[in-house]
Amino acid sequence: MKECPHCHKDLPDDSTFCIYCGRPIEKVKMKDLEKAEKNIEKEMRKSQSSLKVNPKANNWGKIGIILFLFALIVLDCIVGTIVNSIDGPTKIVFIISFVFYVLAMICGVMSLVTDYKDKKKGFEQNGSYGFAIVSIAMSIYIALLNLTSVILK
Repeated sequence: MKECPHCHKDLPDDSTFCIYCGRPIEKVKMKDLEKAEKNIEKEMRKSQSSLKVNPKANNWGKIGIILFLFALIVLDCIVGTIVNSIDGPTKIVFIISFVFYVLAMICGVMSLVTDYKDKKKGFEQNGSYGFAIVSIAMSIYIALLNLTSVILK
């Protein structure tokens, strides 16, 4: 074990910089620093993909999230509550929201398919992968919940 000459903490033997205070343990030559910087730059270039910039936008995932939130908040919560309070046909509201959930699932799948096709053509992906997955997963969950607890009742 080495000891840092600045903060006097124990360090591994192969340390060139202190992991606690960040100061160099031994004098580092400028050549070594430049060589390390070049190696880092090479690694960064390798890690960057060689895909071309995609000129078209992929908004399917965002549309899916909007449809999901509209069905959940507006139709299920607000309209469903109002229709239920006046003893109206709540089943119709939940059937309409079920259709919106299915549309949200379709939009999420379209986002993933569009990104896959763009990648095959050599373009970078423009879609929101997270939005697509959330719109698919949450729409499936809430749609099945509506189907089993309200529509098929």
